[in-house]
Amino acid sequence: MAINFAPKVGQILTCNYGNYLKDENGDIITNAVDAHIPPEMIKYRLVVVLNGRLNGNACIVVPISTTKDQSKLIQGLHVELEEGIINEAKYFPQTTSWVKCDMIQTVSNIRLNRPMDLGRGWVTQTLSREIVTKLQKAVIKAINATALTQPQAI
Repeated sequence: MAINFAPKVGQILTCNYGNYLKDENGDIITNAVDAHIPPEMIKYRLVVVLNGRLNGNACIVVPISTTKDQSKLIQGLHVELEEGIINEAKYFPQTTSWVKCDMIQTVSNIRLNRPMDLGRGWVTQTLSREIVTKLQKAVIKAINATALTQPQAI
């Protein structure tokens, strides 16, 4: 079920990115431009909202992964979230995870939902301002715009 509200910056949601298109043999079709193509993000996963007020029907998000990419972590493109920072949710156990800020994307609100609670209901969580700032800085690095954050010479 899609969200029907404007999420807050730093809010944790789920996103159904879909999957790769496959042929009758189960092989990924890599030239189908009307579908996801590797290495584009796929699957149902947690995301962090960076802008929930674009136009009322889309958000800018960055995906969260439980797979560590050491080289991108060193480059400052991924941000580690220690175990316990994100509340446990159905299908998403508490574990160390990484926000993939190099995979920033605008997605339709139809793809987004609140994570399901372990019992009943929904998880409503927003990351701290300090963590969101780290994510925003990593996005700036990912889009090669770090010059914008440098002090200007007078």
